[in-house]
Amino acid sequence: MLALDSGHVFMVTAQALAARSSLIAEVGCGRGARIDPQRRDQAWEDLRGPGRRVVGIDIDPAGKENPFIDEFRVIGDDGHWPLEDASVDLAVSDFVLEHVTEPEAFVNELTRVLRPGGVFVARTISRGSLLSLAARLVPNRSHARILRVLQPGRLECDVFPTAYRMNTRRDLAELLDKDFEWAAASRTGLEQYLLRWPRLAKTVDSIERRLPRSTHMALVVCARRRP
Repeated sequence: MLALDSGHVFMVTAQALAARSSLIAEVGCGRGARIDPQRRDQAWEDLRGPGRRVVGIDIDPAGKENPFIDEFRVIGDDGHWPLEDASVDLAVSDFVLEHVTEPEAFVNELTRVLRPGGVFVARTISRGSLLSLAARLVPNRSHARILRVLQPGRLECDVFPTAYRMNTRRDLAELLDKDFEWAAASRTGLEQYLLRWPRLAKTVDSIERRLPRSTHMALVVCARRRP
């Protein structure tokens, strides 16, 4: 149940906005490694529907394997998003922002492709979380080895370097205040990395919920581009 905490906030918001959108961009769509289209409980992650088109963009060509997009476009080495100016009604990113190394360029492209009034919804790891602290203490080259223990089904090709350059409310304010109205919600979820040990996961969940919200694992961001 708790596993869906940040997921519920992120996807319910995205689904509600998708229902009123024509073009949806999944930024950093990845290959959909976590997605099993046959699982009914994952249907809520599918933003496709009548009258709308979901375009996935990513720097990795493997993104074309994602089963929940209508079309894939690769991001070039120059960082330019392959989307027309002011063409996107809704942009979504799930656990992508923590990997962004050039946040100003990311937000510039986001602002360019979103139509006035368009919305960006993202879920990311909070820099103030215990997970972020651990990730920053451990060199990026060792992340895949550790995650093989915590998440045995996760392949090394699905583990990417982290930067945490747009993962605090202060960072987001500096990046978004000019062109967006936005809000961020803190959510727990650290126990998701400990599901192999149910008792430990339950204990960690209980502890995390008692910690200051600034240390909770996830930030769910919703930003509307000003007209």
